[in-house]
Amino acid sequence: MNRNCAASMSVWTGACWRRRDCLALRPCHEFTVTSSISSQSLCTEISGVQVLACINSSVPCVMHELVQPHPQEEDNPFKLPPDDQIFAIREKERQRRAEEREKVKQQHVWEKVTSASRISRTRRVDDGIDDTQVAAEAARKARSDPRTEGLPIGRDARREKENIADFVAKKREMFLVQMSLDVKKAEILKLDARAKDKEEALNKSKQMLDKDVERFDTFLSTNDSKAHAAMKNADETAKQKQERVGRIKSLKSQLSAIQSEIAKHREQKDECLRFKDFLVNLTPGEWKEQKREEKKQRKHERRRIAVDARMEDIEERMQAEIEAEEQAFKEKEEKEKKGRRRQKKTEEDEQKEREAEARRKRIARKYPTRDQVDMEYVEYSSGEEMPLYFQEPKQLLDIFTSLEESNLFLIQNSQDTEQALEELDQKFAAMRKTREAMSNKMKLQIGQLERQITDEKSKCDELKQRPSCTMTVRAISQKHGGSEIEDLLEKLGEGVQEVHSICTHENQDDGDTLQMLARIESKLEEYLAYLDEAEESGLGARVLAEEHKKERQRRLDLRMSRKLHQEKKIEDRLKASLHRSQAPVHKKVGKQIMFRSAPLFQARAMPRASGHPLYMARRVVQEDDGYEEAVREHNIFGIWLDKEGVPNAQQPDP
Repeated sequence: MNRNCAASMSVWTGACWRRRDCLALRPCHEFTVTSSISSQSLCTEISGVQVLACINSSVPCVMHELVQPHPQEEDNPFKLPPDDQIFAIREKERQRRAEEREKVKQQHVWEKVTSASRISRTRRVDDGIDDTQVAAEAARKARSDPRTEGLPIGRDARREKENIADFVAKKREMFLVQMSLDVKKAEILKLDARAKDKEEALNKSKQMLDKDVERFDTFLSTNDSKAHAAMKNADETAKQKQERVGRIKSLKSQLSAIQSEIAKHREQKDECLRFKDFLVNLTPGEWKEQKREEKKQRKHERRRIAVDARMEDIEERMQAEIEAEEQAFKEKEEKEKKGRRRQKKTEEDEQKEREAEARRKRIARKYPTRDQVDMEYVEYSSGEEMPLYFQEPKQLLDIFTSLEESNLFLIQNSQDTEQALEELDQKFAAMRKTREAMSNKMKLQIGQLERQITDEKSKCDELKQRPSCTMTVRAISQKHGGSEIEDLLEKLGEGVQEVHSICTHENQDDGDTLQMLARIESKLEEYLAYLDEAEESGLGARVLAEEHKKERQRRLDLRMSRKLHQEKKIEDRLKASLHRSQAPVHKKVGKQIMFRSAPLFQARAMPRASGHPLYMARRVVQEDDGYEEAVREHNIFGIWLDKEGVPNAQQPDP
C-alpha cells in the first residue's frame, strides 16, 4: 500500500521534474512542494482495484492555490504563479481558516452543525472552483475530523445501504476524476513551461534586437565620426597637396633658374677651356718639358719622404723590440748566473754578441726592408695642374708675332712647293692617261681573246657532246655569223639578268646565265606555291583578278615596246635615208659582181668510165618563213626569236 501511495505522489513530483527537463535541466524554483507520506493514510480497495487517495496531515492544502490565476496574470491562465504568490496564498488560507473558526465560535447553538453532517453534506462545485480545490477541501476536512481516520474519503457516516455496483461506479468515477485532474495538472505545467520558454525566447530576442540596435547606432555614430574624420583628413590632405604643389612650382622655378645659371657657367667654362687649350698649344715645348721634369722631381721627393718616414717608424719599432729582448735576456742571464760556474770573460762576450746578433736578425726579418717599402708605396698625384706659361699679354703678342713671321715663310715655301707639285701632277696625269689607255686597250684585247677562246672551247665541247646538232650549228653560224650569235647570246644574258634582278631583287652581276635561270625558276615556283595557298584559303577570285590585271599590264607593255621598236625602226630608216641622201654619189666602175648561177638540170646519176655513177646537182631556191631556223634555235638554246625580235620559249608553230 505504501508503494501505491508513493506511485500516486509521483504524478505531482513527475510534473515538476518534467518541467525541469523542459527548462534545460534548470532546477524548478517557481514552486516547491514538500510531501511526506505518513503512516496514517486512507486507502480503499474494491474488487481487486485499489483507488488511492493519500493525503498527509502535514501537507498543506495548497493544490487549489497553485492553479488559481493571479489577478495580474488573468491573460494567461496556464502560467504558474511565482513562489512569493504561493506563500501569500498560504497566508490567506490561514487567515480564512482563523476567520471561520472565530465565526463558528460566535454562532448560536442552533446555527452550529455536527461534524458528521458537515462531512456528509455534498458541496456543489461552482464554476470558479477547480477539481483540485474540491479534493484539497475534502482532504482538509477529513484530516480535521478525528473520527474519519481510517475511513475512505466521501464515505457517509450514516452508512446508508447501497449496492456494490453503485459503490464501484462511484469509486471509478472518483478515480477517473482524480486521474483527469492529474493529467490536466501535468498539461498545465507543460503549457506553463512552454509559455515560459517562449517568453524567455522573446526576451532574449528582444535583448538581442536591442543589442543589435545599440550596435547599429554605435556603428552609425562611428561611421559618422569616421566620415567626419575622413573629410577633415581629406581637407587637410588637399591643403597639404596645394601647399606642396605651390612648393614644387617654386622649386621648379628655382631649379630652372639654377639650370640656366649652370648652363651659362658651363658655356663660360667651355669657352675658358677652349682658350686654355689654345694657350697650352701656344706654350713652348721647352717650358712644358721643364714643368714635367719638375713634377717628376716632386713625385720622387714625395716618394722618398714617405719611404723615409716609414723606415724611421720601422726602425723605431725594431729598436724598441731589440731593447725589450736585450732586457729580457739580461734578466734571464742574471737568474742563470746563480746556478752555474763562471766561464771565461771572452767566451761569454762572444756568445753574448752572437746571441744578440741572432736576435737582431730574427727581429729584422719580421719587418720589411727599404726595397719592399719602396715597392709597396702607391704613387698619387697632387692634383696640381700645370701653370700657364702666359702671365702677361705681352708674351702672347710676342708669340703671335713670331708665329706670323714663321707662317709667312711657310706660306711662301708651300706655294712654291704646290706649284712644283702641280707641274709634276700634270706630267704624271698625262703619262698615266696614256699608260692607262694602252693598258685598257690591251686588257680589252686580252679579254676578247680569252672570251673567244672560251666560247670556241665551249662550242667545241658542246658539239662534241651533241654530234646530231653539228649540222644545225654550222648552218646557224653560216647564216648569222659568229658575232651575231654572240650578240644574240649577250642579249639573252641581259634579258635573263634583268628578269633575275626583278625576281630576286638583287642587282649583283652573276656571269652564269644557267644559275640565274635556276634561281628564277625556283622563285617562280615559290610564287606559284603562294598563289596556290591563296586560292586554297578562299582568295581565288582575287588571285584571278590580279592575274587579269597583270596580263593587261603585260599586253600594254608589249604594245608599248612594239610601238617604241617600230618608232625606233622608222627613225633609223629615216636617219639611214637622210644619210644616204646626204652622202656623195659614187659612180660604179667596172663590171658588176654577179652571183653564181643555178644549175640547169636536176641531180641524176650518170655513169663514169670507171663504172661508178656521176651525180649532178641543181640549185633549187625556196622561200623560207623562218620556221626551220626557229626550230633549230629552240632545239639548241630552248628559245627562239620571232619576226619582230620578241623571244619566245614555246615550241614554234609551223
